[in-house]
Amino acid sequence: PRHPPVTVEREWDGGGFRLHYVRYPVEADEEAHAYLAVPDGPVPAGGYPGVVCLHGTTNWGARLALGLPPEPGDPHGAKGAAGLDIARQLARRGYVTISPEHFCAARRLPPEGPFDTAAFYRRHPRWSAAGKYVHDSSVACTVLAARPEVDPARLGVTGHSLGGQGSIWLAASDARIRCAVPSGAGPTFRENPEPLHWSRDRWYVYFPQLRREFLAGRTVPCDVHEMMALVAPRPLLDCFALNDGDPTSQAHRALLHLRLHDLYRLLDAGPAHAFLVFGDGHSIPDLSRHAILSWMDRWLKHGGAPLGGWQERPTPAA
Repeated sequence: PRHPPVTVEREWDGGGFRLHYVRYPVEADEEAHAYLAVPDGPVPAGGYPGVVCLHGTTNWGARLALGLPPEPGDPHGAKGAAGLDIARQLARRGYVTISPEHFCAARRLPPEGPFDTAAFYRRHPRWSAAGKYVHDSSVACTVLAARPEVDPARLGVTGHSLGGQGSIWLAASDARIRCAVPSGAGPTFRENPEPLHWSRDRWYVYFPQLRREFLAGRTVPCDVHEMMALVAPRPLLDCFALNDGDPTSQAHRALLHLRLHDLYRLLDAGPAHAFLVFGDGHSIPDLSRHAILSWMDRWLKHGGAPLGGWQERPTPAA
């Protein structure tokens, strides 16, 4: 929908920002739910920048993004990596954020359990879960951009794990996203030792259409680095750990960024591309969280200007 009507179901104080639990249509007969966080105080001239915050494979991941516990009595609980409250951090820093619930979790929990896409494919046998994810995320972006407190020219996206992958896909396919920071996203098709995970036959099935290609050992024509290339020349920071899964595939992820940087340089946008590698596994350590916030500030608040910092001082004369 171009202008989805938004219904506010609940509103409360989030501690430095107002929280709104909202619902809106994503298909003719389907609604999504999301948490909107709006900073306290007067809205600056031109509005706040806005960020879409996508969660990983945790049933109440949208709540974790705001530092909230799972819904009371939820049998699936909430688990995930440390530092997942990135939407809360951004809201306290002067961003309006939207944290949508995934289409097979939380309020839209399928009968098979969280993140099982069987019910989705019964409804849409010719679609892909990845495509549905991008569609719903783009509608969330529309809801965010329509907020009166938001400057629609300054929108970003971030997310961890599945949310990191969704961040790449959303930024690649929606030109309204001006800054993207994926965290802990999946490995490339080519360098993944078990690429069939992208097209498995159970639980969360990303691309059922690619299963035949993977089983035959054929190279899929479009891989993750080419999806990232679609983001250029808009700012992109990729955060990942060398010890998150197969170390060899993660090392290749660092190498793909060297090729991707060639593209950014070709487009005269070298400073708009960066990647951060650490050794904290599938998490968002302090180093990564600070980098995410700093990257968003630079490109969504300061127009890409360096934020300053340490500079070498001349040695004083003897």
